[in-house]
Amino acid sequence: MINLILLGVEVDMGTTRGQHDIPKWFNIFNFVIVCIFTLEILLKLVALGLREFLCGPDRWWNVFDLLIILASLTESALELWARASLAAQMVHIRSLRFIRVVRALRGFRVIRFLRYVSALRGLIFSIVSTMGSLMWTMVLLVLVFYSFGVIFTQIISDHCRLETIQATGDENAVPYCSDADARRYFPHVAETMLSLLMAISAGVSWQELMDPLRRVSNLALILMVFYIVITIFAVLNVVTGVFCHTAIESAQADKEIAVMVQMEKEAAHVRGLKLMFTEMDSDGSNMVSVDELKAALNTMKLASFLESMEISTKDVWTLFRIIDNDQSGLIDLEEFVQGCMQLHGPAKSIHIAKMSHENKITRQAIKKLTLKIEEINEQLRAVL
Repeated sequence: MINLILLGVEVDMGTTRGQHDIPKWFNIFNFVIVCIFTLEILLKLVALGLREFLCGPDRWWNVFDLLIILASLTESALELWARASLAAQMVHIRSLRFIRVVRALRGFRVIRFLRYVSALRGLIFSIVSTMGSLMWTMVLLVLVFYSFGVIFTQIISDHCRLETIQATGDENAVPYCSDADARRYFPHVAETMLSLLMAISAGVSWQELMDPLRRVSNLALILMVFYIVITIFAVLNVVTGVFCHTAIESAQADKEIAVMVQMEKEAAHVRGLKLMFTEMDSDGSNMVSVDELKAALNTMKLASFLESMEISTKDVWTLFRIIDNDQSGLIDLEEFVQGCMQLHGPAKSIHIAKMSHENKITRQAIKKLTLKIEEINEQLRAVL
């Protein structure tokens, strides 16, 4: 973060000062940062090994860091070379633009640490997951821009050619448009494609494109309206829906985000249960009786909180017996929190499996007891 902030300060100062008027401590700080990042890369190589470094789960980040550090080392070497010889200064100045841009990419390393913040991690992960859809969206839009760009350029070119032939009498005359707007927005296919892009992205009002087309022909006017309807009401809306759907699916599929969200929910429930226990414990004994629980449930606050956790509060005595693990007639804070967390939500598969296992053990014990009783009865009959 310090590297990112001071890099921006250095660039901002460089816009209003000469090359030699920039404080030298920026170069010293940059050299120290490069040394720290280089040491970090070397430690990673030693700790992970070359194979894990280049093929492990963080391989793309490692390669990105390696390239950025190599670019920074190249910049430092060029600066030292420029100070050593006057002839090298011009080479350094020419290469400075590219090297400084690459050095600015060091700021993107901050993104790695945003994964520990669930909200920012979700946003970044969603953006990255839509890159595939973005690529195909660009392909689709380029096809649309090219198709309509060829049509509009052809219409304008034919109109301008006809005007030039009528004005000069030369059938081989190069088309020249007297309309300044037509020359500005539709001079050739590439510029027409750019104009069409600006028309749907607020770069220019599509009304400005309509004016020269209206003066050319009604066909061009109708085609422009058709283009706007197709791109804005069909293509862009569908693309937006696909982007949203992909982002939501990717965020739900991220296991680390799901784990963090679940942990935050459980932590919030635990804090709420501890606060409720403190309010129920009116005598300050750190123990709650069934009467205190019943009195607390008569208030809407605790009852609503437990109902929000999908814990039924209709049968207070049964709820108290389930929470009271040691059957002492009193529940402490740990019993209350653990009991409510176990009852939270619908029955899970592990709960059903546990009940089935306990029933199986009970049936086996009853069967053994029945056999034992029958054996004792046979022994009694034999004695009598």
